[in-house]
Amino acid sequence: MIDVTSGPGRLMQQMATELADRRPHLDRLESYYKGENGIPIHAGRQMRDSYRRLVDMARLNLARLIVEATRELMEPIGFRTGSVSDELGDAEAWRIWQANSLDADHMLVDRATLTMGRAAMMVGPVDDEIGAPLITPEDPRQVIVRTDPRRRRRVTAGLKLYVDGDAGMDRAVFFPEPGWMLRAHRRRAASDVDGVVREVNLSGWTWDDEVRLPVRAVPIVEFLASPGIDGTPSGEFEPHLAALDRLTYIVLNRLEIMTMQAYRQRAIKGLPRRNANGEEIDYEGDFLAGPGELWDLPATAEIWESGVVDFGPVLQSEKHEIISLMGATSTPIQYLFPDESGGSAEGAQLKREARVFKVRDRNRQQAESYEAVMSLAFAFAGDDQRASRGDMEIIWAPVERYILEQKADATAKFAAAGLSIETIARDVLQKTPQEISRMRGEFAAQALLADNAAQ
Repeated sequence: MIDVTSGPGRLMQQMATELADRRPHLDRLESYYKGENGIPIHAGRQMRDSYRRLVDMARLNLARLIVEATRELMEPIGFRTGSVSDELGDAEAWRIWQANSLDADHMLVDRATLTMGRAAMMVGPVDDEIGAPLITPEDPRQVIVRTDPRRRRRVTAGLKLYVDGDAGMDRAVFFPEPGWMLRAHRRRAASDVDGVVREVNLSGWTWDDEVRLPVRAVPIVEFLASPGIDGTPSGEFEPHLAALDRLTYIVLNRLEIMTMQAYRQRAIKGLPRRNANGEEIDYEGDFLAGPGELWDLPATAEIWESGVVDFGPVLQSEKHEIISLMGATSTPIQYLFPDESGGSAEGAQLKREARVFKVRDRNRQQAESYEAVMSLAFAFAGDDQRASRGDMEIIWAPVERYILEQKADATAKFAAAGLSIETIARDVLQKTPQEISRMRGEFAAQALLADNAAQ
């Protein structure tokens, strides 16, 4: 059993408790991304199914849009691994990246970071199946690290708690200090669901083994979104939860009004309550609605009909809320309103620039973490020279994308100015390092053919 009063067990208990304290907030943010937020207070458990469906329809899920509008432009396309030209190292870094399917799976990390404000990656020894150090994206609700207060990016301890559903076990991977890994398990707790260990009491846990790592590091890299000076991260829509709830409530009210006013309400005024004999009159079944129905009304009766509700102000209020939210998050309003002109050309340009600056800022935030991941991968591969953090650099795809006509025009102008083909390919044509390498090979082959033809 694990002794939580001292040593690694005590530290593991502390970190497990911190992770548990963090989970409710992360779960809430994830629910917003999934569009499960914003149930009005009066729509409780006992509400009718019909009204619950109305509540579900009121969710616009703008949280997902806010996240994806930024994430879709965050695209790593390569690495530079040396202070001087190291093309072999660059190619090897990209091979490791692709061997771990990170050209697709990096989106999981970016999405979690932008949604919940944090994510993580774990690096391990060379996996024989992929022929490269193993790199895995991690759920921030399963992973926590501790860092050096003097150097925030230096990880001093790490913990992953997860549910092994196939084995019916809760498992822990614990790094009490750089260079050491401990593993533990217990029979799965009933409260542990969705792969997340929610019962953090370490009673019942058993140590499995203790492993000395081939690298003197904690192989967990944390990704943080927009951290403050105190290190607290913030997801893309986290500062705007009240606005998202308010918008959901506005849409729900509109749907309620539209549902109630879909048909004009009719009433009959002046109907006698009793007949000539003083008996109360039962009108049930007398005033049925239908094209073939005929109502026989007393001379004193008067038919009343409700007027048509003007939804214009309601829709304008809803649109105003959406535009305000999109502006506050630098999300293109054209995603929701394609015909929205955005005012003057200068104003539209400012909006585009705001989005570009935002994505570049997020890339810079992610860059250090991705570079740390690749540095750890080279360290596990035994390549200490290329593992140097100071010489590692991630290459991002250009945030601003240009159409082919713009690229062709700029290419001609830059070529006339004497810029090299590689510079034009990288900065104008927006080619990836791999594409530039292939172009270089094609140019060499063309030059060789030309020389042979000239001889």
